[in-house]
Amino acid sequence: MIVRWLWLALALIAWWFVRSLLRRRSGYGAGPRPTMGGPPRRAEMVRDRECNTYLPRESAIAVESDGETHFFCSDACRRSFLTRGGPAPG
Repeated sequence: MIVRWLWLALALIAWWFVRSLLRRRSGYGAGPRPTMGGPPRRAEMVRDRECNTYLPRESAIAVESDGETHFFCSDACRRSFLTRGGPAPG
């Protein structure tokens, strides 16, 4: 009876070893694993200095002036900021 258990244990170890080798060769498990229920990736937020709203950087209107970048949510906010004495666009 003990011999059967030893053979079973040996077979399981051999199966695990072969499976791990095959996974390594196929690239399975390489790199970070995707998370299904993880938190969503957050976009960098910037502030519109005219109306004080925050919006994602990639959807903001950017104006470079004197080495400083100003972000706006709309063209109306950008125009308002520039007409009331904001820096001239660079």
